[in-house]
Amino acid sequence: MLNRLFDRFRGVPQNTCVCTLAVHPPYRHRAQLLIADAPAMPWIVFTDEPNDFIDLGVRAIRYEPTGPMAIDFVTKLPPTGDGRGRPAYHDKRFLLQTVLEEFDSAIFIDADSRIRSVPRLPHFVGGIAANKAFMESITKHLNHWGQSRRPAFEQLAVELIGNANALNDAQWVSECLFAVTKDGNDSKFFAAWERGAKFLHSRNLFTGEGGVIGLAAAYAGWTVDYRSLVKLAAATEHEGGGPKTS
Repeated sequence: MLNRLFDRFRGVPQNTCVCTLAVHPPYRHRAQLLIADAPAMPWIVFTDEPNDFIDLGVRAIRYEPTGPMAIDFVTKLPPTGDGRGRPAYHDKRFLLQTVLEEFDSAIFIDADSRIRSVPRLPHFVGGIAANKAFMESITKHLNHWGQSRRPAFEQLAVELIGNANALNDAQWVSECLFAVTKDGNDSKFFAAWERGAKFLHSRNLFTGEGGVIGLAAAYAGWTVDYRSLVKLAAATEHEGGGPKTS
């Protein structure tokens, strides 16, 4: 039924779906604007209020988050890095897994993004594709954004890869825009992401999602593809600036 619904969209590969996480009013509002920027693309949204998306012709699935969301970084959790709170939505792994039950590829776009124009989507190879503008190793990222997290990430690298030096080779994957495509190793990727999220949460570390994704990709044997999303990334602007409360 869902695939028949998406048949009407022209210029979009049927085996690819775009998705976003929209929990709490500021992010639901931004997600509405994002989806309206690209109405011809098939969308699946995890949200706490599916009725907010009823007029947009997308599939909105009611979802209650298991991890910290933006409001928690404003009211409960301390800032990281250069002093700006950066929420880590590890819960988006559940959204991606849901999309991949019915599609070959899932493109995640942060709700607080806008798309100026929609390029033709590429045919993704199996594995993970990321935004080239944020291409750097986990070590390099941690050097600039929260070195206090390094010991935990070194421990996680040993837990997943068997060597803390894996941080020098594994890439930090910007969680604002990336794609996952099934290739038989995706189950290993999500299992590693699950382990990584639980590992850091058990140490009260709720930021660093991009590093966990990068280590999970390395665990799955994936090389990060920085080519496939070049056009979409160039057409997409991420608001950023930390958690939104309005």
